Amino acid sequence: MSTKERAAKAGRARMEALSPEERREHARRAYLAGAVNAVVERAPELTPDQAAKLRAIFGTAASTPGRLAA
Repeated sequence: MSTKERAAKAGRARMEALSPEERREHARRAYLAGAVNAVVERAPELTPDQAAKLRAIFGTAASTPGRLAA
């Protein structure tokens, strides 16, 4: 079994062990991280420092339970 296959199985097992609320929170954080990356990637005028700062700001909001990033 390859490392990639092992990681996929471990990820599935971990998600199955979570409660529905924990799965929703995990999905919400993943969605917000993807949304932030999409915005930052589509803004070519941003310097690397500005992009990192935006990711840090929105990343903090995404990791705070019960809060949505604006």
